[in-house]
Amino acid sequence: DVSYIDTKQANRAAENAVLHAERFAVFAGLLTGATYPEAALAKAWVQLAYGAHHDAITGSESDQVYLDLLTGWRDAWQLGHDIRDRALALISTAVDASVVVWNPLAHRRSDVVTLHLDEPLAGHVVDSDGHQVPVLSEHGGHSITWLALDVPSLGWRSYRIVTGGHSEEWEPRAGSEIANDHYRLRIDQARGGGVVSLIAAGRELIADGRVGNELAVYDEYPAHPTAGEGPWHLLPRGPVTTSSQAPATSVRRFCSALGERIEVTGEIPGLLSYTQTLTLWRGVDRLDCRTTVDEFSGADRLLRLRWPCPIPGAMPVSEVGNAVIGRGFGLLHAAGSTESVDSAVFPHTLDNPAYGWFGLSSAVRVRFRGGGVRAISVAEVVAPARADSATDTSIRDLMTALARAGVTATCTKADAPRYGDLAVDSNLPDVRISIGAGHENSFTAEVLRQRKASSRDWVAAAQSLGDVWVPGADLRDAAALPVLIVGADGDTAAAVTALIDDLADAEIDVGQEAPGGLEDFESRTVAVINRGVPGFAVDSDGTLHASLLRSCTGWPSGTWIDPPRRTAPDGSNFQQQHWTHAFDYAVTSAEGDWRDIDMPSRSAEFNQPLQPVIARHDPTLGGLPAWGSLLAVEPERVASIGALKALGNPTPTGSARHIDLAQGIAVRLVETLGRGAEVTLQSGLRNISDPARLNLIEAPLGGEADAVTLHGYEIATLSAQLNLPRVLNAEQVNLTPDAEPAQPLYARYWLHNRGPAPLGGLPAVAHLHPHRLEAAAGATVALRLTAVSDATDTALHGRVRLVAPSGWELAMAELPFVLPPGEYLESTVEVAVPAGAVPGLYPVRAELAATGGAIPASWHQTVEDVCVISLGGHDDQLLRLVAEPRAVDLAAGETARLCVTVGTDAHADLAVEAHVISPWGTWEWLGPNIVGDVVPAQGTVELRFDVAPPPWTEPGRWWALIRVACGGELVYTPAVSVRVRHAR
Repeated sequence: DVSYIDTKQANRAAENAVLHAERFAVFAGLLTGATYPEAALAKAWVQLAYGAHHDAITGSESDQVYLDLLTGWRDAWQLGHDIRDRALALISTAVDASVVVWNPLAHRRSDVVTLHLDEPLAGHVVDSDGHQVPVLSEHGGHSITWLALDVPSLGWRSYRIVTGGHSEEWEPRAGSEIANDHYRLRIDQARGGGVVSLIAAGRELIADGRVGNELAVYDEYPAHPTAGEGPWHLLPRGPVTTSSQAPATSVRRFCSALGERIEVTGEIPGLLSYTQTLTLWRGVDRLDCRTTVDEFSGADRLLRLRWPCPIPGAMPVSEVGNAVIGRGFGLLHAAGSTESVDSAVFPHTLDNPAYGWFGLSSAVRVRFRGGGVRAISVAEVVAPARADSATDTSIRDLMTALARAGVTATCTKADAPRYGDLAVDSNLPDVRISIGAGHENSFTAEVLRQRKASSRDWVAAAQSLGDVWVPGADLRDAAALPVLIVGADGDTAAAVTALIDDLADAEIDVGQEAPGGLEDFESRTVAVINRGVPGFAVDSDGTLHASLLRSCTGWPSGTWIDPPRRTAPDGSNFQQQHWTHAFDYAVTSAEGDWRDIDMPSRSAEFNQPLQPVIARHDPTLGGLPAWGSLLAVEPERVASIGALKALGNPTPTGSARHIDLAQGIAVRLVETLGRGAEVTLQSGLRNISDPARLNLIEAPLGGEADAVTLHGYEIATLSAQLNLPRVLNAEQVNLTPDAEPAQPLYARYWLHNRGPAPLGGLPAVAHLHPHRLEAAAGATVALRLTAVSDATDTALHGRVRLVAPSGWELAMAELPFVLPPGEYLESTVEVAVPAGAVPGLYPVRAELAATGGAIPASWHQTVEDVCVISLGGHDDQLLRLVAEPRAVDLAAGETARLCVTVGTDAHADLAVEAHVISPWGTWEWLGPNIVGDVVPAQGTVELRFDVAPPPWTEPGRWWALIRVACGGELVYTPAVSVRVRHAR
């Protein structure tokens, strides 16, 4: 959950960029006629799926694999980012405004929005009614921020930049406290600048004597004490160093009409320096935070962020993909200890991943007569060893109902071992639910003994949960946890059915007085929202921990497959993460459980900010109103749009079919609260017609309905017609190129360590066999040429052209083909080697080109294979590094170049492709990510990338290297430092 944290941040950003690209490309196509970029979007999703491997996004890969995977996440992010920006720019030209603010979510929202400008702002901002909007200016006027109110669902709201007037900047103020209409916060410089008070609606959230926003560095073992592996496990060994142990270097408070901010700088000596920014915006119900870590030099250390915010009776909950579930408390520290547990003794810390947020709240509440409440998160359901079919069915339905209520549940048989031993189980339950009377369920009998039970009875545990929830816990004893007995006095199946019905509101009513010693319960939620930082744990004392960064030296850290081994500029393994890292997160709290305060939509708002676009409106081209909604889900916030795309998936299925948005769109709805709902799709511009259910691969399931009924956490895919008005004429406008940046495509792309197939999916490819061989001057070499089609619904026409080195003779220079779907051909190609050929490397190329206007544009890319024939004794190299890139040091707003020169000893020209590889945080200003060129026979070529951090780039130190590929050979340059200083 934390190893190679930059890849997790990159993956989250790429997912959101591609999701937004899909939906806004749909709208651009419908409103303007622009071509829907199906092939590019398909490639982006394949890159994300490729990176989702359990030894990829997990961060458990070697250094070289990490670098290669980075190119895939960069590719997905770049495609999504570029398509989204072009689609929004195109649609925005139809709005008569200076700036259009777009909302990528399916509910109305208000939030701050930041627009970056090439030229500093010279004027002020007004809304569509002409009212001046308070604006915050930063970075010398290159960044402006304002509060965008009521931006419609999947819609827009427009603004104008008017000359004259002025905007505010942050005004320095004395003090250590900031506030808005929702929160009041105070920090203590003497304790590292930590938050000593955070008050929400009059309620103090920070535990007495503790500090929030505290950084804690945990010493770790380099490898697992028994398994010997490194990045797969969190390996704390005891010592913990925190930011609160030393005073902060500086604390600065700022105010503006938009909000208030505190900026803290400090260091944990010998380990890292940090900058923490906490902002309370007026009109925004959350605390926005950023922690930037610089000069991190640790090895085998884990960096966590702490917020001690105890809520009486609350339990950990977290978002997991498209649901929210209860979790158990973490086992990070022994009670009363400032040190961590020793993983050599207690290997299970119960850390978990959270998709968008985690916190303290309640999944399900047990409510007693008189008002006592006990929250439950993880349950063991104990079924009779032998039950009739009605009881079995009801128990299965109970497990489903518990899941919809957010309870993580495991079902066991009464005569089987109990769940709850960390020696063998992956987590611990905090309650047991025993089904049936004592005569049919031996566990019920053990719990009740001589006690008489009703149809629903709560039997308290012998000790409090905090007393037994300790490192190395074994909770298998019948008295270790409270037990809810269901159906002990009669019809078991009916009692279970009644319990299922009761779970609809996430509360279980028990008609008995609260047991003695029941902890107080407060109906409140406190949550930390993350952006691509999933690892978390919540201690039983109410401290919320987010895992920010990890440095690991255990295997396979540092492992390199293709020598020479490359390292970070300081010589460390890339797994040690020795560069600048910025983490964005938010804290929010309100009365009620997570459903009551709409935590899923709050988290989505933080993770998917409003998108501002400069509008270049031409009044002669028609237009859209000043604000509006393209698509909405009603009622709001009960279901989200998980995906919105053109109907059909031709590229992944090898189909030559062209996407036609007039044939329909696919909408994936996600019920987010676990309650079930009836929802409708609406558009502010036109009606939505013919909604019909599809399965996951968009095959019809039958039936149409204007309203869609979703059960709790259901993911439903619909087809529909969205007949939006044509407001611009952009027929044949492409939102992204139909070809890869580097041409031709290399047939054996996997040898270039570039992940999945290139854009278009390689529907046809030619190969020369063997790939490498030795020959003598004057000989005739026989090569086998194959061409194959992966198309599924059309015959492919084209040719394969053979290219040999100068002076060599080919018995066949060109092979025309017609390949039916799934078919192949093969032929023998004779190559005559000149008698006077000198020793060296001689490439023979086969170039396949598909022809015909009916196939997709991406299928017209030339695909090339290269057979390298080696003559005589020599030390020639197909690809070699001639000049390495140099370190870059520049101020924000300046530009530089990152260059590499490569050469070949081969006696023929060769295509090369180069990827710049750099960590997340640099991609917006270091690129392009891929360039292609030709290295001439026995010559060299320089490959160049631009380094252009804009004026709003925050200072930091990163690294970059360049991977160059050619004919199945690879070179990686050394990594060089890339340093950005404050703008001049």
